[in-house]
Amino acid sequence: MTPYRGVSVQGSRAKAITKFALHTRTFSRPISGYVCPNCLYRNALNQARSPKKHGVRTPRPARRAASTIASATAINAKKDVPHAFQGLHDALNVLQREAAVYANLSQVQLALRGLESENGITRVAVLGGPDGRQTRRLVKALLADPLATKPEWEEHLASLDNEDGRALLLRYAETLEFDQRHPLVRTLSMPSIILENHSLEILIQGASKQSEANDAGAQLYLVPGLESQTSASGRFQTVTYPVHKALILAPGLDGIRTLLTSSKNRSSVGESMVIAVIDTPWITLSGADDPLYPLKAINLDRGEEAIATFRQSLDNSFNYEHIWFESGLPQVSAWLIEGTEALPGVLKPTIRRLIETVNTLVEYAIDQEESEQLQKQASSVVPNTTRDTMDEFLANWAEAAHTELRDGLDLAFESKNWRKLAWWKLFWRVDDVTVIASDILRQSWLVDADRGIIYLAGRIEQAGLLPPLPPTTTASIAPTGTESGPSTNPGSNPYHSKANTDERPDPSTRPFGTEPPAPYLSDIIPTFALSVPSSMAALPNPLSSKSIPSIAHTRQYIIATTIPALQSLSQRLVLHALSTAFLTSSLSALVYVSVSTTSIYESGAIAAVGVVYALGRLQRKWEEARSRWMALLREEGRRVLRRVEDGWKAVVWEGGMGMKEDVMGREEREKAKRAVEGVRRELEGMERKD
Repeated sequence: MTPYRGVSVQGSRAKAITKFALHTRTFSRPISGYVCPNCLYRNALNQARSPKKHGVRTPRPARRAASTIASATAINAKKDVPHAFQGLHDALNVLQREAAVYANLSQVQLALRGLESENGITRVAVLGGPDGRQTRRLVKALLADPLATKPEWEEHLASLDNEDGRALLLRYAETLEFDQRHPLVRTLSMPSIILENHSLEILIQGASKQSEANDAGAQLYLVPGLESQTSASGRFQTVTYPVHKALILAPGLDGIRTLLTSSKNRSSVGESMVIAVIDTPWITLSGADDPLYPLKAINLDRGEEAIATFRQSLDNSFNYEHIWFESGLPQVSAWLIEGTEALPGVLKPTIRRLIETVNTLVEYAIDQEESEQLQKQASSVVPNTTRDTMDEFLANWAEAAHTELRDGLDLAFESKNWRKLAWWKLFWRVDDVTVIASDILRQSWLVDADRGIIYLAGRIEQAGLLPPLPPTTTASIAPTGTESGPSTNPGSNPYHSKANTDERPDPSTRPFGTEPPAPYLSDIIPTFALSVPSSMAALPNPLSSKSIPSIAHTRQYIIATTIPALQSLSQRLVLHALSTAFLTSSLSALVYVSVSTTSIYESGAIAAVGVVYALGRLQRKWEEARSRWMALLREEGRRVLRRVEDGWKAVVWEGGMGMKEDVMGREEREKAKRAVEGVRRELEGMERKD
């Protein structure tokens, strides 16, 4: 044992007190209460008189560091998991595989690493100010051994700075080593008795970035982020570094808001995993009955004073006891080592709580996603009141459309423009049939109804009853050549002949010094090929399809299919009437000239009969054609209105029934639930065995 400075106690008594105090300081002793000095002296003497083998060190259970940095040669190395933890290890592997979307994989990997040994490492994060000076002071006070002289690692820890912003990781080693080669975290390996006995690792990091996420839940403190700057772009990259516990140090009154907010959100992970500590020099505490009380106020100056006082002399033990408990640090020290006891075949409480937290968070994420899916489905279902309103609008539109069809066509067929196509005016109006009939359709056939259904369709889509429509294509007149030159397709160029296009010589094969070939017309005049307009193409009947017909398309279909036939009929009737009148008149003249006994009235009767027959046939055929076309317009109007009304009514009452269930997402959630249940069963089975 290293001799103490200024010690005025005899050798055996000093060794006994030192051993007993070290035992009680390191492992477990009451946080509050008074210890009698005489009892302390007698117990120390009894411990000193007990037989002991000097020079033999008690072997400790095998430990491995919790660092996630694997060896360069360990590729898919088989994990040596204790038999008692094998089932839980397999269940966590299933959870990592099946619930990767919902779980924090870094926390799952930390839990898996903790199951690879019976004395797994417990990693604690101490989050403080941006500079980290207060957090290093707190960690130094918690890890200090008052019975030993001030070790070298305390001076080294106090001399460190935080200029590069990297976190500091403290772990146990026989000798003091400082490694800062890693771009994310600096590692200080030191011979601390508390780190060794309780298998602890302490991560010191500024909490400025973590404090911004207080409202999101205290579980974020268990996954602090380590930032590193990339050499290529200069941007900062964040890597999660999970821990088993987290301590939030709020220096002074400025950190009260952080302390209160974090303590409010700690219920989601448990009070034994995250605590908030405030360092105020004007607060003194005599200790709390509950060592795991979530809100803790400490006086760091008084704690350092207590350690310095005890190191001066063992006679200051009573002053040390009083000042140490007054500083409030014993509660934090008890929280630090709570749950780190290692028993054979028993899972450490810190690792168990981490696994339970991961399991709870995964279950919460699954439930939250299911509730969001249900909420989306419920919100996407249109209420019946909206359907009733849309149905009423549709009925009003249908009534107005039928009225417009009746009144609009009556006015159109009584108009002056339509009377121009009377049978007796057909001789000089025969070329105007297409124009007049098309104008009647475009100006008097369901014009307002077409606009109204477009507006109503927008209202129906706005109400969420209509799914997005696929894009449609329209026919257009486009040149076959590009902007940079004419078309090279011979079939589309009327100026190209077969002789000019089939055997066009290649200029690169022309012998040197020969005459160039004659230019082609396409090299001088760019030519274009006109595609057939959509109005002249063979249009399908909109009423023959199963989809909702369009009034505009139906009008275009009627114009393209009925008006050319009407125009052709008028021309045939006029030609037939003129030819009949001409033939009968010629026959009448021939009879009058050939037969001398025939009077002019008798020969004129033949011409009159022919003219009357021709005009009568023209009148009868044309009026029948006009009547059929007028009836066709009325009937097609009623058909298209009925189809449009029935189609949109089906959309109103069958659409907007909500989103389709995500079958794949539901299966993934079911697998994740089974993985969560498997981890829960393994934990319950281990608890029954314990």
